[in-house]
Amino acid sequence: MKAIALLCRIVLGLAFLFFGANILHPFLSTGPEPAADTLVGKYFASMIGSGWMKAVGAGQVLGGLLVLAGGTLPLGLCLLCPITVNILLFHLLLTGGHGIAPGALCALLELVLLYAYRGSFSGILSTNQSPTL
Repeated sequence: MKAIALLCRIVLGLAFLFFGANILHPFLSTGPEPAADTLVGKYFASMIGSGWMKAVGAGQVLGGLLVLAGGTLPLGLCLLCPITVNILLFHLLLTGGHGIAPGALCALLELVLLYAYRGSFSGILSTNQSPTL
């Protein structure tokens, strides 16, 4: 299981680092722009125009680095899991599932890592927690 967790950690961390850096400083072609009157076009216009995507890209880079560092993997997963959920929801709800494969792969890698590091998350799954004073 350690070898699988290490492989998942490296692939997930590098993927988010690479694609987050592409959001911050585009170096890959994205293909044709979606029509402005479609849901996807409106979504991209608002997300890119507001600067929101730059914040998402920074979160992806930071989360990818934290996952790659190893000791900070649980914090990295806490940053990346909501981003992955949004990627999946975007593809399911706005594109009808088209292009969902990379997001689904990242979700699978995250689930494997969440299971491998489940001891780090045991506190948030407990119902009898009290504040530390």
